Amino acid sequence: MRLIVAAVALCATACEAFTFVQPLRSTHTRAPLKMTVGSTDVAASTQAIAQQLEELTAMLSTLKSAKAAQTAGVAPPDTAVAAPVAKIPPPVPHKKAKKDKDLPLVCASYEAPSPDFIYGATMQQLEANPYWDQSGVPTNTFKPKEPYPGTILSVERLTGAKSPGEVCHVTIDHGGKLPYWEGQSLNVLPPGTDANGKPHKVRLYSIASSRYGDDGAGRTVTLCVRRALFTDPESGKQDPAKAGVCSNFLCDAAAGAAVSIAGPSGKIMLMPEQDPTTDIIMVGTGTGVAPYRGFVRRLFQEDTPAARAYTGQAWLFLGVANRDALLYHEDWLSVVRRFPFNFRYDVALSREQQNRAGGKMYIQDKMEEYADELFDKLDNGAHIYFCGLKGMMPGINDMLARVARSKGLVWEDAFAALKKNGQWHVEVY
Repeated sequence: MRLIVAAVALCATACEAFTFVQPLRSTHTRAPLKMTVGSTDVAASTQAIAQQLEELTAMLSTLKSAKAAQTAGVAPPDTAVAAPVAKIPPPVPHKKAKKDKDLPLVCASYEAPSPDFIYGATMQQLEANPYWDQSGVPTNTFKPKEPYPGTILSVERLTGAKSPGEVCHVTIDHGGKLPYWEGQSLNVLPPGTDANGKPHKVRLYSIASSRYGDDGAGRTVTLCVRRALFTDPESGKQDPAKAGVCSNFLCDAAAGAAVSIAGPSGKIMLMPEQDPTTDIIMVGTGTGVAPYRGFVRRLFQEDTPAARAYTGQAWLFLGVANRDALLYHEDWLSVVRRFPFNFRYDVALSREQQNRAGGKMYIQDKMEEYADELFDKLDNGAHIYFCGLKGMMPGINDMLARVARSKGLVWEDAFAALKKNGQWHVEVY
């Protein structure tokens, strides 16, 4: 152990005359380290460094001999040999993005830098081996009858003033005790009792963070919560007695508030990571975008095995009322700029855009604009996901059936094949 410490100390001393600068955020394509000379007496510094490097070489030679001796079973008791480090596949190169001409940035959300330390103990705890193996997906670590006592860290409003509803970004600390995977859901037990004196029923929310959480250390879980309000159709006034108990509790919660959580649950929305070339089509309305935030963070915004391996294309269709109702819009645009060939993003704004027939632009209308591409992707094994209000599915199914007929296909047969192949994923409410 003393040899290792000495070697590290010499490395630090040898580099003392230099300053290294690198980006805070991990990206797929690593930026080269920039080096600037920090000493005015370069010759003297160089000579001193050369001498120290000679000493370091001798020390490393001794360390190498110690390792060889340990391999032979005769390592001295006072000599430690570092454990081998698993090799990480090289990053996948991505081309530079063109100038962005998308919608203006109207939403902001907290996005913590993705630290490299997730390749340490946290990654060993949260990644399968191999990383795409889904045989050990965590489920029901905590049950509703015995929930985990979490703590709310922050509540941020995502929607603008002109949005028809309020949506909040709620981050909860679970202390690393409730691991989950992207695409799963979390049970929340609101405090208090109902009119009959019984505990409130559990509410299920799609998780909006990757397994590493927004903190990057696997200790938090994020929810995308729409505040449920009831307006009396006759008086036009809101009735607090009929407001959503859990959503209002979460949106009104202060940092430090206790919250009982259980789960995680669900496997239908898990990503197909075994083949990193698989295209992913994500269709969501409103807060149905939640699981896709976890997908995108894992594939593009965090330094994970899945991100380093992924070469397919992820395509997000988001349907909301207007621009102020767009959720995580800035995040999506950021990913488009960084990975223009691997991530696509299209929106349907029902109150601001018109479809080809001159009517309101709903999500199925936006999808129909790219029908040929979508069908080609599905024919080539792409997985398609749907999350949001169940009312969106009839319109989407009608559109797909209509397009299938125009191609001489029987949609019922194509739909059955997609389900049989595990390419069709639906979680609506």
